Amino acid sequence: MTRLDGHGLDHVFHRVRADLLDVTRAWTDSSGRADTGAAAVLELADPTGERPGRWLNAVGRPARLARLLATVEPEADVVAATVTRGTGALAGEVLAGWGLGPATTWDRMVTEVAPPVPDDGAPVVELLDLDRDVDEIEAVLTEANPDTHAGARGPRARAARWYGVREPAAGDVGGGALVAVGSATPVPAGAAHLGAIGTLPAYRGRGYGGALTARMTADGVAEHGLVTLGLYDDNDGARRMYERLGFAVAHEVETWRPS
Repeated sequence: MTRLDGHGLDHVFHRVRADLLDVTRAWTDSSGRADTGAAAVLELADPTGERPGRWLNAVGRPARLARLLATVEPEADVVAATVTRGTGALAGEVLAGWGLGPATTWDRMVTEVAPPVPDDGAPVVELLDLDRDVDEIEAVLTEANPDTHAGARGPRARAARWYGVREPAAGDVGGGALVAVGSATPVPAGAAHLGAIGTLPAYRGRGYGGALTARMTADGVAEHGLVTLGLYDDNDGARRMYERLGFAVAHEVETWRPS
């Protein structure tokens, strides 16, 4: 991946997170551009002030990252720390000292190649109007992806472009209710970050999620050159779909939260 040579504080997933939250402080052990194994930590804060505390976003090889975390002194309570997978086994005492315990493991995936967008006969993907469709979007996400942090009423919702697939309406012009939704947010990394992706359980297996993600990815690659997303590491169904669309894992992570 030509766009993923950044490391340390220039890591693409630092730049993605820095668009969603404000950077308050940063640490790195990088010795320069040639140090491709550099570790780096960002301390992040909610710019809206609605969620107090600090988030830590950490990248780098686990051994180096564990050593760097031992030097970090957060200026407020840590509400979450996302670190390269395997780091917690080496830095468990540091993370526990901030009142954190292991919570989730997930993967960050990327692509620079636009997938083919399905032609005739495929589900129709439309751009949504947040003012008009916000209630429908939220209704789909509540059932299809209740754990998402990127809802249609969140602080970053209007920075995103929202997409959807509607249930075919028999005998009518146009479609029926929304059954699948997703969002694409441009970020300073020169990328589009996909989130809030969900298909109602009753409509899964019909290609709606694949068509939706293919359209968002194709648009994102065309406009930004790079598309990123995240998924829980045990979500095998979503992983197979993303891999078919050309995504590859770029960063395996674990998140620690207050225990």
